[in-house]
Amino acid sequence: MSFFSRNLNIQKRHKIQIISNSNALPPEPDTVFITSSCCCCGTVLQHPKNISKFRCSICYVTVVLRGPTSNREPIEKFDLVEMKELIMSCTHIYRELDKTEKHQRKHEIFCPVEDYLAIRMSSIFALNSSFESSNRNEILDYDEVKEFYRLLVELPTKKPFYSFLVACNELLKRPHVVLSKAFPAQGKYRRIGLFRWILVILEIPIFKQTLANVEASCNKPQFRAISYEVLKKAIGYLSCLDIPTAKELVHYLKYLHDDVFVSKVELINMYITFHFARILHNIGKDVERSKHSPQLEDFQTSEKLNPTIGADMSRKMLRHNVNAFLTGIVRPITVGTGKDTLNADFKFKIEDYGNDWHIKTGAKFLLCFYVVNQAVYKCPVSTFYNTMIDFVDYKKDFDIWQKSSKLLTDQNKENQDALEAPTDGQFTICQCPFLFSLGMKISILEYETRRIMEYNAEQAFLKALDRRQVVDVYLKVRVRRNFVTQDSLRSIQSQQKDLKKSLRIEFVNEPGIDAGGLRKEWFLLLTRDLFNPNNGLFVYIPESRLSWFSISSSLDSELLQGQNNSSELYYLFGVVLGLAIYNSTILDLKFPRALYKKLCSEKLSLDDFMELYPETGENLLKMLEYNESDFEETFGLNFETSFPDCLDETKVYYHELCPDGGNRAVTQENKDEYFKLWMDFYLNRSIEKSFESFRSGFFHVIEANSFKLFGSEEIEQLVCGSHEQGLDVDMLRSVTKYQGGFDDNSPVVQWFWEIIQEFDYEKQRKLLQFVTGSDRVPATGVTTIPFRISRIRSGADRLPLSHTCFNEICLHDYIDKHTLRSKLLVAIDESEGYGFR
Repeated sequence: MSFFSRNLNIQKRHKIQIISNSNALPPEPDTVFITSSCCCCGTVLQHPKNISKFRCSICYVTVVLRGPTSNREPIEKFDLVEMKELIMSCTHIYRELDKTEKHQRKHEIFCPVEDYLAIRMSSIFALNSSFESSNRNEILDYDEVKEFYRLLVELPTKKPFYSFLVACNELLKRPHVVLSKAFPAQGKYRRIGLFRWILVILEIPIFKQTLANVEASCNKPQFRAISYEVLKKAIGYLSCLDIPTAKELVHYLKYLHDDVFVSKVELINMYITFHFARILHNIGKDVERSKHSPQLEDFQTSEKLNPTIGADMSRKMLRHNVNAFLTGIVRPITVGTGKDTLNADFKFKIEDYGNDWHIKTGAKFLLCFYVVNQAVYKCPVSTFYNTMIDFVDYKKDFDIWQKSSKLLTDQNKENQDALEAPTDGQFTICQCPFLFSLGMKISILEYETRRIMEYNAEQAFLKALDRRQVVDVYLKVRVRRNFVTQDSLRSIQSQQKDLKKSLRIEFVNEPGIDAGGLRKEWFLLLTRDLFNPNNGLFVYIPESRLSWFSISSSLDSELLQGQNNSSELYYLFGVVLGLAIYNSTILDLKFPRALYKKLCSEKLSLDDFMELYPETGENLLKMLEYNESDFEETFGLNFETSFPDCLDETKVYYHELCPDGGNRAVTQENKDEYFKLWMDFYLNRSIEKSFESFRSGFFHVIEANSFKLFGSEEIEQLVCGSHEQGLDVDMLRSVTKYQGGFDDNSPVVQWFWEIIQEFDYEKQRKLLQFVTGSDRVPATGVTTIPFRISRIRSGADRLPLSHTCFNEICLHDYIDKHTLRSKLLVAIDESEGYGFR
């Protein structure tokens, strides 16, 4: 079953109200019952087979089982010009009145506007056929819709707008058309065309004000109540679309302007946050959880949605999360001991949100936007993070997801549409992992990794007892600094079953116990050696300044002659990447996003090719745009490509892109096929054998199910660290701890931070390398580096020292800033290992 199959646990069926055109009698004992899903909340309900509609007992929406899906009667659509003229006419009368009459008669004067809306809101079909765009890729004319709402909101009286909201709620509550099952494609918008009216409703501009409880004239309790009712039903309907209709919706969402797209993501996330805040309030008040929604009186009189001191924390968390969406800054919420604060160990239990249809439908609808963003980049993946989710009991959520979900194998995942991901059983956040922040996903990965490591260590210990042998609980890699690749490969090949143990590194004939620092240096030296051009494993692409796999020997027996161990080295590189993630180590790699997409079995696109080959891609696009009759004479291309030998650029190889491609000319008719074959060759086919070796090594280490929670963008950050071009020195200083008598006001410490602030980015990276063993900032930000500065009271003429295992730099009592700067530069430029170059 799928996200869009309305598949809440079928074993938990609810009693329903049967609605028909006549007075319905109780069902006979032999009545045949069937199940149907609510088209709004997705709840599976049992009802007699012969009824035409019923009312859902959870969300109170009337579900029509048999009836029209289109309208054959003449309809009056919304006409923006006509509406403007009507409003101008009413406004002219209004302006002629004095202040007292304006106040007394404004509702009466603008009554024609209210009547205009009422006529067109009598059924879904008028709204559904309005605001059509001339652009075939846009399902709505969003500029017209925006202007329509502006006219309503800016009226001197809010009554027409309120009446419009009431009418919207009525349409959503009783649509009088079949929306609960797949139906034939209709019109130019196909299946999704029947839901255009909901998309128009979703553009109502006060939804964010409603959820954030912002003071505004259109956000009084009655407006908040009705707009909330409208929003929850609109989100519910669009989350319960069948698979074909959901895919059509995704197609149109791709063409939204980026700012509109981001605004919708923020709105849905605020809706999810709103309901977590509601759960939090109920927990604070020890209120029994309800599947039903807040009612009108909740917005007017209840503390639930108009919180007093007793509910301050839920409001504080809601406001905190809203601010995080709007500013992009995520900070932890202050936790205290007062009655309006949370305990430090507070967690939302899965029982609190697992059966909440509001949260589930919000997450399901947000999935559509996430799928779009995976195909066409609209915003950073962090836009989808919901910081309220950081308070979820992620261990329990993950464990239940593992047990209840039918986890996909990597082979199946590649051809599995995200919209069809299985979601049987209780809802968990892991079913919609894009809601988790990267920090939370790392916590889940570490949780599962630690569990696997502990299990492997325990098994090793038990085997040692049985065999009376000493079995190491660590994966120990002993290497010579000048033969790091050969020694590492040999060590890993001899310990295939131990790759999931905790890693320990030893450099031959060098002092030092690995508490993390040696491990970081080993990763750095090994990756640097693997990228050595003499190995022929990777090629540098000058036009993008990125690295990529060299052309695979699988294409031609003459290619990469003498490199029989290339497959083993690709496997080693895959293991290294896996171990880096497994051991929370950042690597300095310069690969395109395509590498991480392939690891996550995500589809590659034109954007991926353009990132790796920007100039080549531009030239190919110019070829596609050339429509003159002399195409063949101008370009003179065949279905063939050439590339240099990775070890000897004077050698050039030719490869046919299709059978007999050397004799097949590229023409106006087949140029699109040529372009696709060209991209597929350089991104997939030419590196297939190499990548499979690399992939095999990677997944030999990373077999954790938690890896499936990450997207390609997050895996790249996990491996390579943050993409920020610059070190936030002030943030690093704010989390630094001092030892040996230093504090933040010590002269040497102040000089140190001034010097770091004056460094350019390259020098800052060298400093990070010197102190932490990695020149990259972690994906979760500089504040997660446990940075320490220690004092050495003697030897003011000596260089600073570092303990990379503990991210610690040791400074002497230097006499002035100039001396500290010169000593620090020598240390960060010349140090390597446990000595100097």
